[in-house]
Formats: sequence, structure tokens, C-alpha cells
Amino acid sequence: MAFPSPASSYPEDDPLDDEMVIQIVDISPEEAARLLEANAGNRRLDKSTVERYADAMRRGEWKLSHQGVAIDRDGNLLDGQHRLAAIVRSGVTVRMAVARQVDREAFSVLDTGKRRSAGDTLRLAGAQAPLHLAAALRYLHLYQVAPDSSWGGSQSRLTNDQILKLHDAHPRMSDCVRRARVVSSSTGIIASACATAIYVTGLLHPEFDEEPWFHGITTGANLDIGDPRLVFRTFFANTRAAGKRQANNREHIAIYIKAWNAWVSGRKVKVLSFRKGELMPRAIRPKTPSIRGI
Repeated sequence: MAFPSPASSYPEDDPLDDEMVIQIVDISPEEAARLLEANAGNRRLDKSTVERYADAMRRGEWKLSHQGVAIDRDGNLLDGQHRLAAIVRSGVTVRMAVARQVDREAFSVLDTGKRRSAGDTLRLAGAQAPLHLAAALRYLHLYQVAPDSSWGGSQSRLTNDQILKLHDAHPRMSDCVRRARVVSSSTGIIASACATAIYVTGLLHPEFDEEPWFHGITTGANLDIGDPRLVFRTFFANTRAAGKRQANNREHIAIYIKAWNAWVSGRKVKVLSFRKGELMPRAIRPKTPSIRGI
């Protein structure tokens, strides 16, 4: 469907000439580029937002909604510059709502609403602890695709559709979040990071008896010096005492995996650390079906 121009769509004798009209149209990259030529007075284009939108369009995840493009009575673009720039960037034709004849006074109230978060989306899908779950799924994605990066910037941002797909692909993460919240309350590890670590260590041994591990890290009872579970607790106790509880989610995942690897290997440790620039450790497979201490 071709995108109508202001002149052809609204002739001078049109009775609706002064009223806002909304259409659902397919916007091609060429039409998007043309509309962007009339973009004056908008906020500075955020390249990371454009790239995020473009990625969603390339994956076919972009959904038609009430949010689209707004054009004033003079043909100037009021709203939608990031969406249009993403269409150009992606090279994909996208169906979108287009409002014309918009009063410029409405410009001050555009884009002031709160964007729905991934947690909101998971909550609507019926998930429990959706904020922790959304974060844990994002960390899992980063652990799998970019374990040794800083986990910052545009690469760390996922769309709500991506989070929903990860939720569908990894249903066991919800159980990991429930267990992680218990571990977090007793040790101070960030709950969402802990859930990711529980998930990746559990992938290697679905039948392995993890209860001695969880009992040790949550209670600290009857642990000998050098037991990785005791050193794990000491690390997070020191971190919490130093006021660094929100230090770094990637660091918390790494510490969990290091302690776990030592425990399933039967090794004693003196200290746990994760230095800047260090590669993310990979969870190892337990050598025995179950383990009761070290």
C-alpha cells in the first residue's frame, strides 16, 4: 500500500482538512526517508534506539500498535523519527499507524508515557517475580552469546518480544528464580544473577542432587575451612558489608560458577574473586551423580 502524500490525501475542499485523521499504512524505507526530510525540532536521534527497533523489524517482531507517526498540518514530522529511521536502517517495510493534521500543541505531550518494561510484559503473560525473571533471562542470553563482553551498551538491551521468546525457550528459569530469591536473602547475591547461575550450572546435570550445595550456601552449617560453599558465603558477606551489593551482575554470576565448579570437583579454595577483564568461567559437569560435601 503506497504511503499517501499530504497534498493527494487531503485536498483543500476536504471537510476534514482541519481535523486529525489516522490511517494504518505500510511504510517502505523510501517513504520513511522522505518523511524524515521534514523532521525539524525533534529531539536528537538516539542511535542505539534506532538499532534496537531495526533489529526487531528485521526479526519480524515489530507489532502494529497505537504508537506510530505524527505529522502536523504543514507536513512536518512531530513524532516517530526513531521508528522511521529504524525502517530505513532495517530495509524492511513496516505497517504503522500514521496520524495527520496533528496540532503542534500536542507535540509537548508526545512520548511522555512510561514504556512497558520486560517485567510488565512477563507479568501480563502470568509469570511470577517478573522483574527478577526478565533480568535473569537477559543475563542468560548475554552469558550464551557474549560471555566475555562487559554486558553493557546496546548489546545488553533486549526487546520485550525477545524476553518472551527466551521465557518460552527456558521455562525452568522460573523455578531458578524462586530458589535464587532464597539464596539471595541469606547471602546477598543479586537474585536475578543467582537465578542465571543456577540455570547454567543445572543444565549440565538435570539429575544431579543439588540439595547439599543449596543447604551449604544458604545456611553455612557444618562447613569446613576451604569448603567452596563457605568461601562463597564469605565473599558475599564481605561484599554486603562493604556496601557493594549491587556491584556487578556479571561478577556475581562468575563467583557463583567458580564456587560451584570447585565444589563439584571436590577442591578446597581460600578465596573467590573475579577481576576486571577476566573471562567468564564456564560451568563444569559433575563427575558423580550426587555429592555430599567435599
